[in-house]
Amino acid sequence: MASFVSSLLEWAKTNIRSFPWRKTNDPYKILIAEIMLQRTKAEQVLPIYESFVEKYPDLSSLSRASESEIREEITSLGLAKRAQGLNKLVKQLLEEYSGQIPNSKDKLLNLHWVGNYIANAILCHAFGEDVPTVDANFSRVLVRVFSLKAKPPVQKDKQVWSLAEKLMPLAKGYGRTFNLAILDLASGICTPKKPFCETCPLNAICDYGIAKLKNKLIS
Repeated sequence: MASFVSSLLEWAKTNIRSFPWRKTNDPYKILIAEIMLQRTKAEQVLPIYESFVEKYPDLSSLSRASESEIREEITSLGLAKRAQGLNKLVKQLLEEYSGQIPNSKDKLLNLHWVGNYIANAILCHAFGEDVPTVDANFSRVLVRVFSLKAKPPVQKDKQVWSLAEKLMPLAKGYGRTFNLAILDLASGICTPKKPFCETCPLNAICDYGIAKLKNKLIS
C-alpha cells in the first residue's frame, strides 16, 4: 500500500490538472464546485463555475438569488434539480448554521444534497483533513490495483471505503494531493474502458495492469 501512495504522489508532481476550485480552500467555493461536478466533466464545469462564483462569490450573495436565477446560471450542466438543491441548501445553511459551512462530517451529512463524497471533499480540500474522496473514479482505481471484489455501486462498497481509509494515513499531510491524483489518474489513464496501462505509473503494482500487459505480451 505504501508504494501505491508514494507512486501516486510522485506522479502528481507533474500531472495534476489545474482548476480554480483546486486553488482555494474556501469551503463555499469547494461546495459549489463539487455540486456542479457531480456526473459532469471538469472541463464542462469550468466556464460555468467561473461565471457562477464571479456572480455569487459567497453564500450571502447566493442567498439573494432565486431558484430560477440559479437555474439560469447552471442550466447547461443538465440535471435541473441541482438549482432546486442549491436553493434548499443555502436556506438550510442560513437557518441552521448561521450561514457557515460546517467542518464536521455529521453536520455536513445533515445538509441537503451532501453525501459521503461531498462531505469528505469539503473536509479534505477546505479544512485540510486527510480523508478519502471516494467516488466511482476513485473506486475503479482501487478495484483494479488491489483486485477488490466490490459490489455495485462500487463507490458505496464497504471494502472500497475500508481500504481507502487505510491508505490515507500513508499520505498524511498530502491527503488533498493524493485524492486529486487518483481522480486525475482515473480520468486520463485508468479510464472505464480501454485504460492506458502501458503509461500508468502504477502498472508495476496493479493487479489489473500486470495481467493486461502480460496477456498482451503472450498474444
